[in-house]
Amino acid sequence: MNICFFTKHEINWGSSRNRIGAYLDHIKKRGHTYRIIHCIPTKLSQFWIGGKDRYPLSNRIYSFWHSRILKHLKFIWLIVVAKRFDVIVIQKVNLPYPLVWVLTLRNKNIVFDFDDLCFWDLKSAQKGSRLGFVKRTNFWKMGIQHPRVLRLYDRIIVGNRYLANIAGLVKDENSITVIPTPINCELYKPQNNAKTNLPIVIGWSGTGENHLRHLELLVNPFKSLEKNNSFIFKLVGAMHSKRIKELFEFLGPKFICIEWVEPQHLPEVIRTFDIGVMPLKDDDEARAKCGFKALEYMASGVATVVSPVGINNEIVKDGANGFLARDEGGWVKKLSLLISDENLRSRLAKEGRKIIEESYSLSSTSQSFMELIENKRR
Repeated sequence: MNICFFTKHEINWGSSRNRIGAYLDHIKKRGHTYRIIHCIPTKLSQFWIGGKDRYPLSNRIYSFWHSRILKHLKFIWLIVVAKRFDVIVIQKVNLPYPLVWVLTLRNKNIVFDFDDLCFWDLKSAQKGSRLGFVKRTNFWKMGIQHPRVLRLYDRIIVGNRYLANIAGLVKDENSITVIPTPINCELYKPQNNAKTNLPIVIGWSGTGENHLRHLELLVNPFKSLEKNNSFIFKLVGAMHSKRIKELFEFLGPKFICIEWVEPQHLPEVIRTFDIGVMPLKDDDEARAKCGFKALEYMASGVATVVSPVGINNEIVKDGANGFLARDEGGWVKKLSLLISDENLRSRLAKEGRKIIEESYSLSSTSQSFMELIENKRR
C-alpha cells in the first residue's frame, strides 16, 4: 500500500510531527510505503514564529509566499501524481474547494486530519453566508475556511469531539473518527530519580507568541503566589518574543525563559518541571485544542494544572490525576497546594501517567489510525 501524506509542516515539526510523524514507524512495520509532501519547511516556520518582533516586513512577505503561493503549487503537484497512491492523507492544510474537487477526480481515497480550529467555529459556520465581510476577511487571513470543503473528503479524522461536531455540520457522523493526538510514552516518561531541586519549578511549554493571551491568565495568580511561596516559572518556547518576556518580568530572577528547544530534547526539559500549567481562555479556538501540553506533562510524571476548557475536561479529572483551575482564585489555590505538598504532587503525577498510558499513548491510538488508513484501500 502506497500512502501520500500532504502535511502542513515538515514531519519533525508541530502538529505534523504529533499527528502523522508518530505513526510512520507503524506504517513501515506493516509493510506499507509512504511519501511526505509538506507545505512549510521547518526553518521558515521557526523564522515566522520567532521573527515577528525582529523582522515584521520579512515575515509578511514570508506569510504571503507560503500561505498563498507555495502551498497551492505543491497541491497542484499532488493532483498531478495523485493516481500513484492508494490513499492520500491531508493533515490540517486548508485548500480551496475547486482544487480539492479536482483532486477527488484523480483519487477518491482522501482522508483529512485536523486537530485545531482551521475551520469556522460552530456558531459562525451555522450562520453560513450571513457572516459579515469583516469577519469573513479575518477568517480568510488566518487560513480558516467554511467546513463545507470537508464534504469532498471521504473520511475525516479529528482530535476531539468539538472538532467532530464542526465536521458533523457537513459530513455524516459515520465518516468522522475521533483519534486523540498521541503521546509517545517511550520518549515522555517520568524522571527515574526523585527531584531535589528547590524552589519548586512551575513550567509551561509551547510557542509563546501564539499563546500570549492564554499566558496572561497566569500573571495575577503568580503575583499572589510569590508573596508566600517560593517557586520558579520556567517558560519553554518564548521564540524571542518581547511581549512574553515583558509579561513575566515582575518575577525577576524567578522567571527562566528558554527561547527554543528542539523537539527531541523537549521531554528531557519537561522532566525538570515539578508542576506543569496549561492556561486557556474559554473561546472557540481554545475548545478546539487537543490538550497536547497536558499530555506532555502528565506522560512525563509532572503534576498538572489546566483550565477546564474543551478536551482538558476529559483528560484531567480534578483532584484525581491533576487539577482544574477555573479562575484566578482557582489557580492560586491549586498551585499553592501543589507547591506545599510533595506527596500530592507525586500522587497526581502517578495517576496522570496512568491515564496517558491507557487512553492517549501512541500504542493506544496507532491501531485505530492504521485500521482507518488500511480500510480505505478496500
